Amino acid sequence: MIRPSSKEHFARGVLLVAGDFLIAWGALAAVIFIRRDVPLWFTRSLLPVSKQPLDVTAVVLFAGSFIAALALSGFYRRRVMPRERPLIATALVLQAALVAVGGALTERPLARTVLLGVLLIEAVALPAWRTLVRLALPIRPRDTILVGDASHVRTALAALAATDDARIRVVAWAGPPEERVDAGVPYAGSPGDPAVRERLREVEEVIFVHPEASPASRLELLRIRGPRGYLLLASHADALLTSTMLGWVGDQPLIEISVGCGYGVRAIVKRVTDLTLGSVLAIIAAPLLALTALAIRLDDGGPVLIRQRRVGRGGVPFAMWKFRSMTAPHGGTGDGIGVTRVGALLRRYRIDELPQLLNVLAGDMSLVGPRPERPEIVARIVADLPEFELRNLVRPGIAGLAQVSAKYDSPPAVKLRYDLSYMCDWSLRLDLRLLLSSVSASLAGSGL
Repeated sequence: MIRPSSKEHFARGVLLVAGDFLIAWGALAAVIFIRRDVPLWFTRSLLPVSKQPLDVTAVVLFAGSFIAALALSGFYRRRVMPRERPLIATALVLQAALVAVGGALTERPLARTVLLGVLLIEAVALPAWRTLVRLALPIRPRDTILVGDASHVRTALAALAATDDARIRVVAWAGPPEERVDAGVPYAGSPGDPAVRERLREVEEVIFVHPEASPASRLELLRIRGPRGYLLLASHADALLTSTMLGWVGDQPLIEISVGCGYGVRAIVKRVTDLTLGSVLAIIAAPLLALTALAIRLDDGGPVLIRQRRVGRGGVPFAMWKFRSMTAPHGGTGDGIGVTRVGALLRRYRIDELPQLLNVLAGDMSLVGPRPERPEIVARIVADLPEFELRNLVRPGIAGLAQVSAKYDSPPAVKLRYDLSYMCDWSLRLDLRLLLSSVSASLAGSGL
């Protein structure tokens, strides 16, 4: 099973859409050239260039309507049931209607023989193209471990056998050792075993088939798997909380439990956004950075920048840059005691955080993410709240959902809920909203 957030799913989708676009483009070009140069017995004359030009507008009209018609007809659906297979005839009728509407809106000439010719070529080329992709790039079944007790595993195996899902290859199951599954699937052991945890971490896919499992066991499995997470057989309560289903075990829906901004294509999008927007912000803020550095130097003659040791992605400490806002410590590597006159202003408007743009460009941080904590603070929190380590699955951020939505002195458990919500429900739109909220809070002088 290929997850929508995976690079393979994205590449396959791009390949299919690109091929469909080229089919429509090629069909349009072929029909127009034939009509211009080849006399046909059922036409009155050759097609004048002015009546059906082959330009960008014509290509976008025909190819765009073809892709839209395929999407509306179900050719890009993740799951195709045997009784609900998309029909090329339906897609072609929709395309003809879309081309007619688009031609009328753009006042483009539309020769009927060209439209019919394009539809005929597409009717032959599309099945051939899809068959070629299926043969040359078949969807490889993923080695999968089922997690749950024996009864739930047996039910899941029976459902998979009934649907003959070739995208899933069950190689083992993991769960309590009290009862075994006699279905030709080996028992890997208990998820609490270090060797089993390592196997769960390395296997291509994990499906948690216990819908009513405790929240703690779900979080623990996410900690084992890392950002790519796992698939969960949804319970009734889960169905209330999510509107997107990734796949199915039989007829039962699967949902994805993963860190949206730390896995697959979305992780690439987030990093590219950090580099692009971070560079732009650094250039825009350059005059303010220079003035701030001068003000700090003139205030007490101490160092301008300090580095604080913080916990980053994967639990690896890194040096986080800040403008110094307290009295100069020995060596200038950390805060001293007492806030300086300039430092009070920097803290109020959060200007002291601007040098962290350097950490973003270096890859230690992101523009948006859980705020990084000191190692000693993390150690104290994790002793009482082990799930706090889940924040380390992504890069820490300059701005964060917990900082925007929670109180400054909120308990770590509350901030963790905000951070997990951000991590698992990430979107580029959410990042932009949180950045704007953070900038608004800074301009309002609500910093500490």
